[in-house]
Amino acid sequence: MEIKAWPAEGFYYSSQPESPTDLSFHFLDFIAQRASFPEAQKAISGLRDDIFNLSASLAKVAHLHKTRESLSKGESRMIATEVEYLFSTCKSMFDLLQELICAIWNTVELLDKSLQKKPLKETFSKIILFKGRASTAEELTERFGLPSPLAVYYVRQIDFFLSLREFRDNIIHHGSQVPTIISGENDFLVQESTRPFAALGVWRNDEKLENKLVPLMPALGVVVQRTLAACNDFSTTVEQTIAFPPPIVPDMRLFMRGYFNELFQQVLNDANDRQPIKVSLG
Repeated sequence: MEIKAWPAEGFYYSSQPESPTDLSFHFLDFIAQRASFPEAQKAISGLRDDIFNLSASLAKVAHLHKTRESLSKGESRMIATEVEYLFSTCKSMFDLLQELICAIWNTVELLDKSLQKKPLKETFSKIILFKGRASTAEELTERFGLPSPLAVYYVRQIDFFLSLREFRDNIIHHGSQVPTIISGENDFLVQESTRPFAALGVWRNDEKLENKLVPLMPALGVVVQRTLAACNDFSTTVEQTIAFPPPIVPDMRLFMRGYFNELFQQVLNDANDRQPIKVSLG
């Protein structure tokens, strides 16, 4: 039976996006084109799903604010659970990224014979932490035989990853609560000084309201943007450090289409405007 249909969610190769809201991330394109090893397929699928889930999570926050008047009460609790989920998903992406790194590392033969390649740890935290503290690049090279650019990559991600892990662990393991969230006229609001939002420092002066209240969505957008930036940082680092096979589909890129791409694109563009490190979306 013939039906009129179009793809709502998926990936495709093209020289340009079929729709203006279709997105292309360097690390997804690099993995699909040049590092799609069988051992990495589980991590690759997990990373793709998590990106779709993050776009859905941001859409739920926006939808709940738009329809808040239809709820008699309880929207703050609903948003708090979404914030918890979003932070947990961003943290889990680092561990999926580490699974991917391990799969790639196992295929690598180092040209620098002064480095002795050793097995990597299976989680991001076990790589960056050594004897209860953050590792230096020199220690990472000594412990795992990592080339200097890849060791420096891990060090660049330490502060942000640990902030994600602390928030997630405090909620899940230590009984902490998501900071109070207030329903404002244009967005949900949080206290600028509450953790983990205080460390982000992303708000513009004209966004700050009385009682040191600030909009929630810019903070969530920056958390997602920094997570994607860490993934892109990895792919550009290894691309410049390790020789990979040529692209499977030359002169094309991998594009992502999702149900919530329009809002996702808007939130990430806004986060890019607030951050020194940008995430290319096309």
